[in-house]
This record gives sequence, structure tokens and C-alpha cells, in this order.
Amino acid sequence: MIRILPVGFFLCSFLTLFNPAEAQVVPSIPQADTSMTGPDRDAAEAIKKPDQFGKNIADSIQTFAIRTGSVSYYSVCPGSRIVVPFTPQGPFNDDNLFSVQLVDVRGNAVSISEGIKKGPITAIIPADKRGGHLYRLRVVSTSPAVVGSEVSLRLLPTPTAKLESADGSTSSRIMPGQDAQLRVVFTGSGPWSFQLSDSTMITETVTNPYYLSTKLEKITTYKLLGVANACGSGTVDGSVIVNVDANPEPRLALKDPDKGYRVCTNTPFQVNFSATGAYKAGNNFLVQISDSKGAFKNITSGDTTAPIMARVPPGTAMGDYTLRIISTSPRLVSDSTRITIAAPTQTVLRRDSVKLKEGGSADLSLQFQGGGPWFVLLSDGTYENNILTSPYNIKVSPYNTTNYTITSAGGLCGVGTFSGNAYVSVDVPPSDIAIGNPSQTLICSGGEISLPFTTTGRFYAANKFIVQVSDSTGRYVDMPTTGKESPLKAKITPPTMRDTVATYNLRIVATAPGVASGAREIQIVAPDMAVGEVSGRGAITPGNSTRIRLKFKNGLPPWSFTLSDGSSVSGTFLNPYLISVSPKTTTDFTISSLKNACGTGTSSGSARVVVDN
Repeated sequence: MIRILPVGFFLCSFLTLFNPAEAQVVPSIPQADTSMTGPDRDAAEAIKKPDQFGKNIADSIQTFAIRTGSVSYYSVCPGSRIVVPFTPQGPFNDDNLFSVQLVDVRGNAVSISEGIKKGPITAIIPADKRGGHLYRLRVVSTSPAVVGSEVSLRLLPTPTAKLESADGSTSSRIMPGQDAQLRVVFTGSGPWSFQLSDSTMITETVTNPYYLSTKLEKITTYKLLGVANACGSGTVDGSVIVNVDANPEPRLALKDPDKGYRVCTNTPFQVNFSATGAYKAGNNFLVQISDSKGAFKNITSGDTTAPIMARVPPGTAMGDYTLRIISTSPRLVSDSTRITIAAPTQTVLRRDSVKLKEGGSADLSLQFQGGGPWFVLLSDGTYENNILTSPYNIKVSPYNTTNYTITSAGGLCGVGTFSGNAYVSVDVPPSDIAIGNPSQTLICSGGEISLPFTTTGRFYAANKFIVQVSDSTGRYVDMPTTGKESPLKAKITPPTMRDTVATYNLRIVATAPGVASGAREIQIVAPDMAVGEVSGRGAITPGNSTRIRLKFKNGLPPWSFTLSDGSSVSGTFLNPYLISVSPKTTTDFTISSLKNACGTGTSSGSARVVVDN
């Protein structure tokens, strides 16, 4: 019989291995439904077309939809029953039936429930569906025919189990009374239950792989008879032959000799091997490597069991060597494998002095010695790894003049030693602003202009660009400015106006660093300065007309005005302006509204026209 090693915990319930296990729903932790990345797929939109009376049919019909409820909190086995909730929208017909469909990754759908009038619906997952795959569920209706939204559902796979020896082989050799180690490797969802050919039965284990040991007096072949989990019985594979020999011939072999070793000098590494059979009292196992002439030397002291921790002596030259295991009593030699010995990395940054223009890049040269591949971290944070060639050029793009050194560098043997520096200077042009032509060269006070510009050199993150206008003394005053890049928007409001129209200078200044552009001239018109005067007196008979005179002062044309009788003129450049009027009764004409480019003006005076009946 088999002695069981500690394996975690066992549950009291027991799965029958040789009868088909009834599939059941296993709740798991709720998770997001990753299949729902767009609008519900159940949107049944009304067709937009007119009926016989010319009305839109969509205005007189209902929109039908079915929202399938989430089942992502289930982990389901093939053949299991599952309850699917759903929410219908719209009045369905009396003969309508709802049912559940299962959709695979190719979009093929199969019905898995009977039709019912209302939910929730109990559905059965087909037993022939493969576990471990992602499916989708949806609810559909018959009258009207509506396809509901889809939700994801993952089916649990049935289990598999493979029996092998503890080292992965299919056989082992022991002496009477020694332990033979076996292990069982599972796939599928745990917990698992299994039975061996010697009637050993393990139930509800969650340990994977599962290790067990056996003491035998004669040769025995172990097989798995069955395995099961929550989804029922699965498939088994593998067998192990345990050979029992009272006086077995000793055998010595490396584990995985084809893989070889890649190690660093003076760094411990583990050598695994298999030693079977009877060894004499006082036997020791030693690790040996060959020197450059092919002669082997010990690199460990004696040890009695595998694995052995070995260390390559300091001063051993880099290169490829041969490694093997020997026993002392009896004297046996294992098969051999290749061992590559690497030294700690030495990295040198070549001394250099480079001059760059702003925005340029430079190649710095690195020299590596020791086991690669290598990595390097420079003092400005530039990092590269998996470097396979030496010397190696690393590209840097400094923003400011920088003296580069190595912060860290190494290779196969970890961080090594490093040295060297390289000086890279960056030629930064002086900061300057070049102002462009403003969007207007004649503007009313209080108006907004657009002012383009270009820059050279550097401006700090906290910098602000400000438009300025010169005052009567030539001193520049800040204008309300918006924008951080060209063009700037500025509201032009000079502090004083020397005349109705005056010429001022515009410029752009920066705050960090403090620089100013050249100046551009602009003419500014005083605001609200247009004045309209009405004058004249006349007499007419009914049905005739006469002209009254309007004169504009200040402000710039064009002028737009409205008389008190509602007559209006837009955008005239005439000054004075004569306008014909034909009143039916005696009327005093005034200006009720006056505007020009600078805003609303004022008026004075009146003109009387007498109508003589």
C-alpha cells in the first residue's frame, strides 16, 4: 500500500470514479462580462416607412427588446442545468414564447431550453460541448421574433491526470525499504479525485501536482484507474514501473544534461543528478569541471545526496568547460554536459566631448567585458538592455549640456563594475520673438486683433506671451491677451487717446525669459465718438417730398443710422448726407440710432417738415 504525503486538506464528500459523475453548477467569483463591449445586440429598430395615410409607421408601433441577465458568476460544466434571467421590453403577442440559445465562438447558435411565456428560463448545457471554451447565451422570442443581448459563459473542462515518477520519468529503482516517489499532474478545475491500480484512492484534493510515496518489496507497475472533478470523469495517462532490487547495480546520471549550465565565477549554482543502486558506506558525490587541457578537477567537497551546490573558483577563465558528477565508493562517472563560465561585467563609457545643436542627438560608445547580454543605465536615465555587441553605441538626446556617467551596468553575472564619462554640450540659441502682421491695422479701441509670431530659443513652462500697446509717453502697457501659441488674441484698449484716430505701437513680450519682439504700428480709433447732427426746415404739400441734411462728426465711416420715422441707411461714406422724406403730416425728424465701426454714437438737432394741407 501507499503512504500518503501531506497534501493540504481533504473534504468529506467522495466522487464515484467509475460511474459518470452528474454535472453540476459550481459558483465562482463574479467577474466582468468581457463580451459586452457595444450596445445590446437585441435592439429591434422600427422600419422607417410611411403607411397608406402618409404617416410614419415607426410613430405608431412599439420597439421590442430583450436584455439577457448576467450569468458571469457561474462556472458551468457541460450537461449542467442553468437558470437564465432576462428582461423583455415592449408588449409581446399572446402566442409568444421565450427560449435560451447557446452561441459558440463561430456564431453558431443552438436552442438549449423549451419555450416559455415568462422568465427566468431553465436551460441545459449540451453534454457534447467542450469545456474550457467561452460561449455566449442569449434569450430569443417567437412573436415577434427578437434576438436578445448576449452574455458570456465559460464552460469548465473535464479533468485529465498523468502519473509519473517525481522526477518526471516513467520508472524508478529502489532498494527494499526505500521510498519511491510518484506524482499525479492534473488539468481542468479542481478539486480532483483519483484512484491508483493498487486501490489507493484520493478524494477532493486541490494540490497540483499531487505527490505520494510508496515502500515496496517487489517490482510493481502503477497506473491510474480514473480521475474526476465537478464536471465528471476524465481521462488518465501514464504509468510508472518501480524496480525493487536488494543489491542493485549503482548508476549515476546527470539530470537534463542537454540543457547545460551557464554560470558566473564565484557564484553558487545547483547540479542535479540521479544516483540509484547500492553504494558503499562512506561514499561521496563530487562535481568536477575540466580545465583548458581537458583534465578534471573537483569544485565541491563531498556530498551524499542530490542536488549539490557548486561554485566555480575565483580566477577561472571565461569559456566553455565540461561538467560531470563522480562517486567515490564505488568510483563511478556520470555523463557530462557543457558549462559556460562567465566573469562579472566591466563596462567603460569612452571619454568623449560632443557639441550638439538644440534638438540634436549623439552616440556615446560603451565597451563591455564579461558575460553578456549586457545592460546599462546612464546618469540621465537612458537605459538599454539585451546588448549583444561590444563596443556598443547608445544614442542620447540631451536637453541641456550634460556630463554623462554610468549609474549601473552589468550582464549575466548581475551588476558589475563601470567607469568613464562623456561630455555633451548643447548650443541653445538666445530666446527671441519675431512678430508678424496683425490681422487689422485700423481698429477701434476695445476691438480684438489676431497677432501671429514665431520664436527661437527656449521659453520656460511658466512663460506667458502678452501683447502690449504703447501709451502717449511711449511706455508699453499690457493688453488683455489670450493664447499660448501663435496667433495671440488681444483686446486693444489704449490707456489714453490723443485724437479720434491715433497711431500706436504693438509688440509681444514673454515673461520667462523676459524678452520682447519688435514693434508694429496700428491705428486706433477712439470709441463711441461718432456724432450725427440733423438740421433743416421745409414745407411741402401732401404727396411731395423734401430733403433733410445729416452731418457726421468724429468717428470713421461707414455710418449707419435710423431716423425717428423708421427710415434707415446702412454703411454710407457720404458726409454730409441728404435724405428725402415724405411725411403725411408735419414732422420733426431726429436720429434715433447711429452706429459705425467703433460702436454706437450720439446725435443732436432736428429737422421740421411742415405739410400744408
